[in-house]
Amino acid sequence: MSTIAIFGDLLYDCFIWSDRLPRVGETVTGYASGFFASGKGGNQAAVCAKLGAEACMLGKVGADERGEFLLKTMREAGVNVEGVLVDPVHPTGTDCVLVAKGGQNAIVVAPNANQQITAEEVDAMRPFFERASSALFQLQLNLDAIERAMRLARDCGCRVILNPAPACEVPDRLWALADFVTPNETEAEFFTGIYREGNSLDEWCGKAASALHGRGVKNLIITLGEYGAYFSGGNEAFAMNAFPVEAVDTTAAGDAFSGALAVRLADGDDIRSAMRYASACGALTTTRRGSLPSLPDAEETARFLKRYQEGIQ
Repeated sequence: MSTIAIFGDLLYDCFIWSDRLPRVGETVTGYASGFFASGKGGNQAAVCAKLGAEACMLGKVGADERGEFLLKTMREAGVNVEGVLVDPVHPTGTDCVLVAKGGQNAIVVAPNANQQITAEEVDAMRPFFERASSALFQLQLNLDAIERAMRLARDCGCRVILNPAPACEVPDRLWALADFVTPNETEAEFFTGIYREGNSLDEWCGKAASALHGRGVKNLIITLGEYGAYFSGGNEAFAMNAFPVEAVDTTAAGDAFSGALAVRLADGDDIRSAMRYASACGALTTTRRGSLPSLPDAEETARFLKRYQEGIQ
């Protein structure tokens, strides 16, 4: 069993599903709602555990009912939460997710306790990184803590995977600390200033990859939703088609991809095999509602891949 450390955010999700997303100033009536454990870090930790890895979650929640709910739900998903700190002052991070038919979403996040991790608290997490073969990071925590933790993970010999979301300004030295960087299309546009409009998909991917490599990215994977994924690293670049599924909620699909990628790379897969598995895991996630509850386990993902290999869609 591979051990993966996930240094990231934990959020209490409030979901509302409606026929469409509201415009500015508009109220739309929804047809369903739900409350879930989430956060990009929490989702990635949960999918790692569901796929058979030992997932060690490293983060912070508030000393409140929402924090207790998140810790309980993470434990039930098989995640080791010994490295999750409890902040006595700041509340648990919370987000509101609006989902339209077809799976499109709009999200507002209040990170709260997630932003309060100190340098001393990061340093105390060394034993978890020493146990891990890979470490996953996102950008929902404070950047000083993220950079310190990435340096610590590299010092401990971890493969470092950075899912640069939500997009925000980061120093180039952060890119150089990652072995793999996994933005989606919108995030790649933000970090490069190069937009798909006016370019074919292949042209845009090549331009975005060149720009990000120029900023220090070693191995780049851009997730492209229904258009698949694109890899660029070393002397190799290739595109991979998506699995055609009927999406009902795209929330957490990128987290499923990043977590599954980490698991398969840790288990020794080559990059093509790891990306195919991660794409299957992400596709399955879009077929169910919610964040953490939508994440598939290893058996579901294996059955899904087998159906496609046999041509049964």
